[in-house]
Amino acid sequence: MRALILGASLLALSTASAAAVPHKKAAGHSSATKAPFVSHPVPDMSAIFAMFDKLFPPQPDPDPARLALSRTTAASIWPTGAYGNMMSGMIGNVFDRAMQLKQSDLPGATKTAAADSNLSLHDLAAKKDPYFDQRAAAIRQVIVDETAQVSAILDPRIREGLARAMARRFDERQLADINAFFATPSGHALASQYMQLWVDPDTMRAIFGSMPEMMKLTPDMMQKMKAAADKYPSPPKAAPAHAKS
Repeated sequence: MRALILGASLLALSTASAAAVPHKKAAGHSSATKAPFVSHPVPDMSAIFAMFDKLFPPQPDPDPARLALSRTTAASIWPTGAYGNMMSGMIGNVFDRAMQLKQSDLPGATKTAAADSNLSLHDLAAKKDPYFDQRAAAIRQVIVDETAQVSAILDPRIREGLARAMARRFDERQLADINAFFATPSGHALASQYMQLWVDPDTMRAIFGSMPEMMKLTPDMMQKMKAAADKYPSPPKAAPAHAKS
């Protein structure tokens, strides 16, 4: 889940930055001239999937009765369209907030002209590009459409993965209790908002606000890891290639 959040944040900020840069006409070309779209072949992922299978090996099939109950549970917390709605909603919200920033709000900001110093990134972009709002809206619609396609692929697979995992971790009584709660108005409300809770501003602030303190732990952790490794003799160094001959 944290990986999804981080990816969405980076994508949203990248979109905001790209949208803020005005489109320029290439020298000697008309405005109608566009770079040809280049389709890149899908890379061969077989080696990566083979390694993934060893890191996360297939698990035995859960008990059928428990799996039937857990599929109901998974459908509650990860309904159809859940991933697309979460990602497109988060990207749109972050983009809107990013566009209200001023250049002085950005890390390493440079000085701007006095007339522009109080303008938001949106106003700066719109000042240079009269079609900025229409362009941004068109890009946002593409994101909505594309994340919906990704969601159609991802959602059923995640639901089944969650169902299998829950069927092994919870017994029939526990799953029945969970499903009974999700069937109540309060349970339904929690399940329908579960994913959105992870991208709520308060949750995001809690995660990112913890980073400075966590970073302070890193040097001490590295020293402890080195001390743990140094308890044992270092492996012999390999002889240089020319020495073997």
